[in-house]
This record gives sequence, C-alpha cells and structure tokens, in this order.
Amino acid sequence: MAYQTLRVRKQPGVRFVQLYRPEAQNALNMALIGELREILHGLEDEPSVNVVVLEGLPDVFCSGMDFQEYINLDGDDERRMADTFTLFRQFSESSKIIVAKVQGKVNAGGMGLVAASDLVIADSTAFFALPELLFGLLPAMVLPFLIRRVGQQRAKLLALSTQPISAIEAHRWGLVDLYGADPDQLLLPYLQRWRRLSASSIRTLKAYMNQLQPLDHATQTLAVKTTTAAMMDVEVKAGIRRYVEDGSAPWQK
Repeated sequence: MAYQTLRVRKQPGVRFVQLYRPEAQNALNMALIGELREILHGLEDEPSVNVVVLEGLPDVFCSGMDFQEYINLDGDDERRMADTFTLFRQFSESSKIIVAKVQGKVNAGGMGLVAASDLVIADSTAFFALPELLFGLLPAMVLPFLIRRVGQQRAKLLALSTQPISAIEAHRWGLVDLYGADPDQLLLPYLQRWRRLSASSIRTLKAYMNQLQPLDHATQTLAVKTTTAAMMDVEVKAGIRRYVEDGSAPWQK
C-alpha cells in the first residue's frame, strides 16, 4: 500500500515505519496521524509481526504539531487532538512492541510518540523539547505518557523550561532507554529475541502494565479539552499565524 507521509519496509517479524514529511520537518498532520493509526490497526491482524520500528529523518524525528495545517483548518481542533491522543494510546496498547529510533530534533507532539513507545533508542544527534508554553499552548497531550516514563517532576520541568535536553540527559532521565553511536546495532539483539515471542504474550504483558498505570477515558478527555481550549484562543492562534507566515515568534512581539 502507498502512503503519503510514511515509508514502510519489511523484515521477518518487523515493520520499519519512517515518518517522511521532509518539507514539514516531519510535523504531525492529520494524514500522518491517520496513516500511523491505520498501520498499527492493520498489523493487529498479522501475528507474524511482533515489532514496529518508528524512524524519522537524519536531522529530525518529529517537530510536533503541523502549525500550517492548524492555522488553515478551522473547527477541527478537538477531533485532531482526539486522534493524536488515540494514536499515542495505540502505541501503549498495541500488541506489537513499538520502538522509536531517534535522530535529530524531537519536539512537542513528537515527544508523545517517543514517550508512548516501548523502547527508545537515540544517537548523539538527538535532542528533546516541549516548547509549547512559549506559544501559549500546553503539552497536555504528551504529559500523561511522559509522566509514565520520567515521573511527574521531570515531566513538569521539561514543560516549564521549554529548553531542549540532549540524548545523554534524556537517557539519564529514562526518556531514552538505549543511547549510542549506532542505534541499529543496539536494536539488533532485541530484535533477535523479540522475533521468538508470541503475539499473545506481548499483548498480555502490555495490557497488564496498562492496568498498573491506566490512562482512562477521563484522562483523554481532559487532555483533549485542555489542548483544544488553548488552541482556540484568539491571541494564541494569531501568534502562531505570525510565526508560520513571517517567522516572528509569539514571545518576540
């Protein structure tokens, strides 16, 4: 199947899925979110595949929300945010092991993809940031998943600081599980073992872990409504429009 925003390649027991929107720094638009959800849903019917490896571009994994789409599509904010949160939940609830193999920039919603993954591998070029507050937004969609990974205080500090952290620091914090110069070599021994696992054992383990630290419907509703309220703010939208159209950051006005 042909995808607009993804490139997919196959190995025995593994699907490699590359985010591919180089013209938009791999920003999350509705098409990319929909195609990722479609792939994950379809793989539930393929018991021979145990692992999905999510990749980005050499200089950017994912830059977060597509601001160009945001300023051009009025009235769809709540649906887009619900689809985004559902995608992150699919990562955590999938019967497949989701690996984020990270190079370059990871911003905002890209942090949600990383935080919801089962294994995160990064090289020295990777850096991670939650810059939403600078734009008058909140990283409400990401925080429930990020708190699971790094704890509430560190998640809050990332949101408040708006500053990027390096792959080394992200590794110390637990956001990155494996760090090194050759992510493919780091992944290889895991793939060799994971190909031998049964799909039912992966599904059972992940379901059990989700019950230990659940993300219920109330959490999703709160995240979606909090984000949508900020996105509907007239000043916030005007600031993001200026940023998209002439590069003037909202905090520079």
